[in-house]
Formats: sequence, structure tokens, C-alpha cells
Amino acid sequence: MIAEREQRLRPEKGVEALLRHLGEDVSRPGVADTPKRFVKAMEELTRGLREPPPEVVFFPLEYEAEVGPVVIENIGAVAICEHHLLPILLRVSVAYVPGDGVPGLSKVIKLVKWAAARPIMQERFTEWLADLLMEKLRARAVKVKVCGVHMCSFIRGARDEHHNMITEARRGDIDVQLDCRRPLICR
Repeated sequence: MIAEREQRLRPEKGVEALLRHLGEDVSRPGVADTPKRFVKAMEELTRGLREPPPEVVFFPLEYEAEVGPVVIENIGAVAICEHHLLPILLRVSVAYVPGDGVPGLSKVIKLVKWAAARPIMQERFTEWLADLLMEKLRARAVKVKVCGVHMCSFIRGARDEHHNMITEARRGDIDVQLDCRRPLICR
């Protein structure tokens, strides 16, 4: 019990030291609990590193003919930039050709959200997500399109609030146009 408490206090002390470094008065009421809140928020944003992937439930195909591509567009997810630890707001669109069963829709969405819940570099994430979906969905083919607004270039650096980074990956024979153009941030 004591070791667990000490383990939790260690990152909180680091956040407190960072706040002091930035010139913040850590005894001020508004920020007194900030280290604890920040650590909890980061744990939530990176839960994919510690939690197992969601189980995928499959439903049998009831047709003799092959099922064409299934498309799920604009799945909202949040990741963090592995370079700056700032949020990346994602819209993920997925197309897959089912193999020996059709996965439940909510499980596909949960799998995408779980996969994003970690520090990422979007280009590598898109490739990994395509491989993950190919395996977990037992698909014959997969296409993934990821659109991201990176806070590291939105609020700092380039400070460009109009950008979208778009990456795509494909596994197998699939030719589907995917859309993730829905605005990520309301203006």
C-alpha cells in the first residue's frame, strides 16, 4: 500500500517541479491539486498502454456471397503527440472486408479509441492501426484514413489552427474512398 502511494506521488512531484520551473505558485488554491489532476489526465489519455485491447465479438455471415467493404467514418479519438505530450484530435475512418464473420460495430469503434490512447506519431500509428484491425477484425482487407489536428502545431510552433494532417494505410485488396473531412474543431 505504501509503495503504491509513493509510486503515485513520484509523477505528481515531477509535475509540481515543472509548475515551479514555469514560475507558478504551486500553493495557490487554483493549482494546488493540479499535479494530481494532470497525472490522472495523462493516465486516462494513455490507457491503451496499460489496458488490454477490447474483445471483438463476431456475428456469422448469413450469405453465401462475399460481403463487400464495410465502412465506418469519422470515429473520434484522442491521442497525444509523443514528442510534446500535447493532444492530437483524431477522426479515423475505417473500411474492411470481413473474413469469416462480421465484428460488432461498437467493438470496432472501441478498438480504434483504445489504439489511439497512447503517445503516437500519426504516420506510424496509421500503419500500426491497419495491421491491428487486419488481425483483430480477421479481415481480408483493411483501409484506414486518419485525420489529425495536432495541438503541438496548433497552439505552439507553427501556430496554425487550420491544418489537418491526413495519413492512410491499406492492407489487402480494397478500393474505397474514405472521408474524414468533418471539422474536428468548431469555429
